Amino acid sequence: MKRAHVQACTAITETSDPWKTLNERIDFTKYILLKQAYVCMAGEVLTGFIIFTPEPVFARGGYLRAIGVSLSMRRRGIGRRLLTFAEKETARRSQYLYLCVSAFNRAAQNFYHDRGYARAGKLADLIVPGSSEYIYWKRLKPISQKIRRVHRD
Repeated sequence: MKRAHVQACTAITETSDPWKTLNERIDFTKYILLKQAYVCMAGEVLTGFIIFTPEPVFARGGYLRAIGVSLSMRRRGIGRRLLTFAEKETARRSQYLYLCVSAFNRAAQNFYHDRGYARAGKLADLIVPGSSEYIYWKRLKPISQKIRRVHRD
């Protein structure tokens, strides 16, 4: 992602959940500087973005911060491609990928579930009082033999 992409990415968040419902903004510039923000382009048109940390940030896993696809480009596999890219990049450095999904965002929950993510927990009142965020995770590579031997029952 480049600074020139920020306006288009902001437009996606203004019309998409969870950002629209939560009235939340993303500081894309911060993630550009951290080299954690990427876009999907169709020619000259920005169709989606993803922000993630591939290095382990929690329990040997990277973290998916945000993913968004423009309304006019949904249901064309862009979200799936962005997520696959993040998984491959994260798998080079981490064993798992974690993310949070708002309880009201059923479409996102289904999207991640269909791609092999499992709900691991619930964080009540994390962003909005009376609303929860669900933690999802996916194993990106097998547990090493060394770890299996150490922890075998």
